[in-house]
Amino acid sequence: MKKKTFLIVLLFLIAITGIRLSVLSILKPIDQPFAVNGKLDLRGFPIPEKDVLHLNGEWEFFPSQLVKPGMGAMNSIADKTNIQVPGAWEGAFSGNHDQTFLYGTYRLQIILDKAVEQTLQLKMSEIRTASAVYINGHLAGSSGHPSERVGRHLAKNVPYSILIPPKSSAIEVMIHVSNHAGEGGITQPIYFGTLEAVNQHSLLSMSLQFLLSIVFIVHAAYAVMLYFLGAANRSLLYFSLLILSAIVSVLTVDEKLLLIWFDFPYELTVKIAILSYIGVASFLPPFLYFLFPEYGNLRVIRWFGVFCLVYGTFIILAPSVYAARFALKFLGLFLLGSIVISVYILQSAFRKEKDVIYLLLACTSLAVNIIWTSAKNRLGFEMMHYPFDLIIAIFCFAGFWFKRFFRANTQATQLAEKLQLADKQKDEFLVNTSHELRNPLHGIINITQSVLDDRSTPVSEEHRKRLEIQITVARRMALMLNDLLDVTRLREKTVSLQIRSIRLQSIVTGVLELLRFMLDGKPLQLHIDIAENFPAVKADENRLIQILFNLLHNAIKFTEKGHITIHASIENERASIQVADTGIGMDKETQQRIFFPYEQGHTEMTMYVGGFGLGLSITKQLVELHSGTISVKSSPGEGTIFTFTLPLSGAEALPSETELLPAASSYGGEAAATKYLLADEAMSESTVVATNKPNILMVDDDPINLKILVDILGTVPYSISTATSAAEALAKLEFGHFDLIVSDVMMPHISGYELTRIIRERYAISELPILLLTARNRPEDIFAGFQSGANDYVTKPVDSMELRSRVRALTTLKLSIEERLRIEAAFLQAQIQPHFLFNTLNSIASLGTMDTSRMLSLLEEFSQYLRISFDFQNSERVIPLERELALVRSYLYIEKERYGERIDIHWKLDSGISISLPPLSIQTLVENALHHGILKRASGGRIDIHITDKGDSIEVCICDNGVGMSEEKQNQVFEKQAGAAAKGIGLRNTDRRLKQLYGTGLRMDSFPGQGTAVSFHIPKKE
Repeated sequence: MKKKTFLIVLLFLIAITGIRLSVLSILKPIDQPFAVNGKLDLRGFPIPEKDVLHLNGEWEFFPSQLVKPGMGAMNSIADKTNIQVPGAWEGAFSGNHDQTFLYGTYRLQIILDKAVEQTLQLKMSEIRTASAVYINGHLAGSSGHPSERVGRHLAKNVPYSILIPPKSSAIEVMIHVSNHAGEGGITQPIYFGTLEAVNQHSLLSMSLQFLLSIVFIVHAAYAVMLYFLGAANRSLLYFSLLILSAIVSVLTVDEKLLLIWFDFPYELTVKIAILSYIGVASFLPPFLYFLFPEYGNLRVIRWFGVFCLVYGTFIILAPSVYAARFALKFLGLFLLGSIVISVYILQSAFRKEKDVIYLLLACTSLAVNIIWTSAKNRLGFEMMHYPFDLIIAIFCFAGFWFKRFFRANTQATQLAEKLQLADKQKDEFLVNTSHELRNPLHGIINITQSVLDDRSTPVSEEHRKRLEIQITVARRMALMLNDLLDVTRLREKTVSLQIRSIRLQSIVTGVLELLRFMLDGKPLQLHIDIAENFPAVKADENRLIQILFNLLHNAIKFTEKGHITIHASIENERASIQVADTGIGMDKETQQRIFFPYEQGHTEMTMYVGGFGLGLSITKQLVELHSGTISVKSSPGEGTIFTFTLPLSGAEALPSETELLPAASSYGGEAAATKYLLADEAMSESTVVATNKPNILMVDDDPINLKILVDILGTVPYSISTATSAAEALAKLEFGHFDLIVSDVMMPHISGYELTRIIRERYAISELPILLLTARNRPEDIFAGFQSGANDYVTKPVDSMELRSRVRALTTLKLSIEERLRIEAAFLQAQIQPHFLFNTLNSIASLGTMDTSRMLSLLEEFSQYLRISFDFQNSERVIPLERELALVRSYLYIEKERYGERIDIHWKLDSGISISLPPLSIQTLVENALHHGILKRASGGRIDIHITDKGDSIEVCICDNGVGMSEEKQNQVFEKQAGAAAKGIGLRNTDRRLKQLYGTGLRMDSFPGQGTAVSFHIPKKE
């Protein structure tokens, strides 16, 4: 870890140093002559257009003299010396001078090749602490007022520029300087060049300082905002103070932008600059301490802060002469102390904390900046203001903040997920516990009640009272368990409402009867104030009972004496129901939280009566599910009034109306499923001849589960098909015949519930059984499965014996129902009506005396008709078309002999048709067309029998021009009405068998007086 950190820091150090060197190489000064003995000879050196020259080198210096321009024989002045510019001037003064106030004159002669046509400019960066510049004997500019006397000395130290008019071949520069505090003289280079070059150089320097200041301000601003917006982390506050101090320190050096923007007195500018450095030194340790509070010594940091505060106070109160004189010495100590404390905190934090590498890189960048700044001051080399080290340091600090924020956000997200999981597990635990406790609790109630009801061995009166108390306590506990279950269902939004029209009066009366056992002898009167003609409301009866029960139970618990009244009125076209009591009441604070889960009033009465505090929360949610509202009005000691609203039942509301709210979206098809349970729909299309093995279709999106299910049932003689989705299962139902569907509930896209509903649109519950596999065995889940149309369910993990038993029961039921339908059809055919038999025999006898050949033909057809009618093959699933047509021809031949010209039969059979179809399917239709169609007319009629190849199916159509039927009568043909005679049973039986095999049944088109056409389609085999 240490090697990795060392490598990262080393690479970072190389990178930022490389960036600085690259910038320095771009901005490095050009090669130029330097001043020698007070002269700068630029002859033969053209002045560059875009670069500036530095007037560095040996200047003439007249210590303790402010030489007036134009004085002759300057060279004859004895007290004259050469001095290095830029640099300190203290060494140029003799030892007997007062070092607290010094002054002198700088002189430089610039010699050019020829007169320059351009305007030239001088840029004074820093001359301490007052200066005046003379060009060729004329005053060109100043900063402050230099003087030979302290009283007349006016200090000001800001950069300023001097314009040199064009057409000058020789330039004499004289600078008067005086200083009263600290190091004086020309301490920074003087820039010389064209007006454009000097301005561009100044603008670049100011831009770099301004860029750094903007970066600092942005980070200080977000730190302050985070602190005041609720983060309340004191490290943010100290970070913002640290950055603000750094901003001030940046704006008081080099271009001194702060002093240019604000014309502060010199004494104040000195103190502002020193205080900014003190601020940086004093705010850095507490910033790191509150960032890592467990790794620093708060006492040390506080004492260090006290020392910084004392020194800052001294700087504010002391004259600037003393402040500037001792500034560097003491500032160095404070900066060193700040660095030592900060390094100690970072070193301790680095061992255990994550992301400290960002702070380490920030400190590395700061250290590099300090080293380069010190080297600049000590070695005297030229370097423009370089902000990028500090910008990189700030970005490292920001990276640390953001990394810590993202880490905290990730941890908060993980914690939230854990809390949600814990909350879910808590709910599941409560639900499971409630389920586990309900059975023994009801066992206790039942056993206790049986003891009380035992007349053979009656208990004593004292024991009877104790047992009654035990039953009361058990019932209260049962109510609490029910509340736990309900609050979980409401949270999961699995509560479905069966909305219908309900009379409020009967509900309230029943609830009051339920609650009378809870009065416990209290002197309470229960009043019902609801008018007899009060309109019905739209609600779920069971949930309305629960709402009233909870409110009345709450009133009984907190009312020792007096009365409880239930009042109903109509407000804003809605029913407003009030439950008012004369109990203990509640204050405003309790009223605001009483509807939250697990909330109760903080009173001794609340502690005495106990409970979970769930009843009113459940009540509120149930009322809102009914699109109603609930409110409370109460005062301590004056009772409570709960008011809730319900929609009124309109005239269109039917008592049997069922409506599911959107909250129970997972059970959104229950209303429709109720119809599916009663529907007499068909089974899937199939032309597969029945086999001895029941056909089972297993549906599960997990192939492993399918393999396990196949293995479980593989030992039993079943023909098993599998599907990995509901869509695939529906596709297989289109072309296959199955005796049982075994489906998982939880599947993507289409759940097992939805698949069941879709299948029930086509198959009745007795025609295709469905067995659901579910991992949830809660009552609402099992109910949802049955409501969607399932026949049975098995919980996961599947017990092999249970699965085999349930599959065997359902397949046996399915096959027995199919067998019943086939036997019914055969039975109907075998039940030849007596009058048909009598009339046929009469016809044979009559022909025996008239036409022997016709008699023999009729007798032969009659014997064939009887033979086919009583044939055992009529109970098969399908028979060849030729066999069915033979029966029809024999039947029509017999009837033709009986009715003669009244019957006109026309056949239209396409050639090459070879199919199988349910037995007695065409014969039933022909018989119906004959006796209920054309023979109802005195003149008889015509019957057309068409068997047509439609490409993918064969159409069988029986048409007649008989009396026809109305639409109402057509509907009655296929409806089985309780208590009705067996009229039309042949058509119903044929219709159901066709639907079982092919998915579609008979189609009937009929009009009174015009005849009837009945047809069906038989798909061709693939």
